[in-house]
Amino acid sequence: MIKTLIVPAVLVSSIVASSVVQVSGKAPCDSFQRLTDGKWKVVKLIKIENGQASVMLSAGTIIAPGTHAAGADIYAALQKTCH
Repeated sequence: MIKTLIVPAVLVSSIVASSVVQVSGKAPCDSFQRLTDGKWKVVKLIKIENGQASVMLSAGTIIAPGTHAAGADIYAALQKTCH
């Protein structure tokens, strides 16, 4: 599980069709939608990498406070990066 997406060593890849877009140091906000209850919803397939750990999040996945993936606190990173 990821401690944070803000750590420069963390890479987040947004996968659309056959293309991959890598972003280092921040969450790719266009892959998430903020819900009215404050949670985040994954709107397109995304791969999160942290060192040798990685995880794929499918569209429809709900990110609530304390949600970790590949060692990063995904919710905290989204709250800090995406408005």
